[in-house]
Amino acid sequence: MRRTTIKDVASQAGVSFKTVSYVLNGGEKVSDKTRAAVLGAVKALDYHPNHAARAMRLRKAFSVALVGYGNEEKPAYGNLGDPAIAVIVAAMAATAEGNGYTLSLTNFRNADPRAYRRGLTQGQFDGGIFIPFADNAGALAPFIDSPLVVIDQPDMPPGVPVVRVDYRSGVRAAVEHLHGRGRRRIGFVGGPRDLNAYHNTERYGGYHDGLAACGLPANPALVVASDYSFEGARSVFGALMAASPDAVVAASDRMAIGILREARGRGLRVPEDLAIVGFDDLESAQFVDPPLTTVHHPLNELGQRSMEMILARIAGTLPEHAERVVLPTHLVVRDSS
Repeated sequence: MRRTTIKDVASQAGVSFKTVSYVLNGGEKVSDKTRAAVLGAVKALDYHPNHAARAMRLRKAFSVALVGYGNEEKPAYGNLGDPAIAVIVAAMAATAEGNGYTLSLTNFRNADPRAYRRGLTQGQFDGGIFIPFADNAGALAPFIDSPLVVIDQPDMPPGVPVVRVDYRSGVRAAVEHLHGRGRRRIGFVGGPRDLNAYHNTERYGGYHDGLAACGLPANPALVVASDYSFEGARSVFGALMAASPDAVVAASDRMAIGILREARGRGLRVPEDLAIVGFDDLESAQFVDPPLTTVHHPLNELGQRSMEMILARIAGTLPEHAERVVLPTHLVVRDSS
């Protein structure tokens, strides 16, 4: 079948192809009748602009790179198989597509920020979103003058747009909720102790903030570290239970579900013997038995807002007040607590 062209749309709408181009590129100085005729013809003919031709004409790639990075000692931590990362990426991709862009993914475990500079120079993309898996703002120093937005890296120089999540208050709210339910020996399963990343250290900080707010002593035996996975949490369950907790906050839903399964397998009642709270509010949290109380992590909004910010920065329309965006968390109470 012959590809529908912009001239076909123009003929259908009864206007010039320049008018069609003007309307499709966001031009406002046309009548409502003309705009309706063009958009009606686009829909009727199922017209899709030639992306490559448009990119060449405007000297833009209409693509945004997503870059994960760490440092020499700890490479990018995480991968696209992580369900939380997958939700963020899906929201980025949908927002990009809705604005005529595509999302270009990197290998999260082996990402090299220098590849971003090469891709930018070679016209492969117009800007990038950076997700750090260790606090290493210095790694981005050579790139901060280029169009980029950084996720969960608060210590960036002024002028670098950052979107971050308020992990700390979310975990604190979880501890306070458990305390309000009469729990006094509240444990915490966090991420790797040597992972110096904002999302990790802020979760630990929120746990200690919660203990202090509730007047509970900090007991190191009630804190264990894992790797954010189901099996990782199950592997440290014995060490956690040796401290006799009556409740536990996990730094991810996957870890919370791993703890839940291990607890049930050992004959513990949830929440009677052990109350459990997760973090992320993944879809799966609703379907375990009992349904999981969890901290809602604004994953969709994180992906959407970061993409909107980089597109605005590419277009030169990003307002100064958008350079630092903090997304709130909130507790979702279900039966596990």
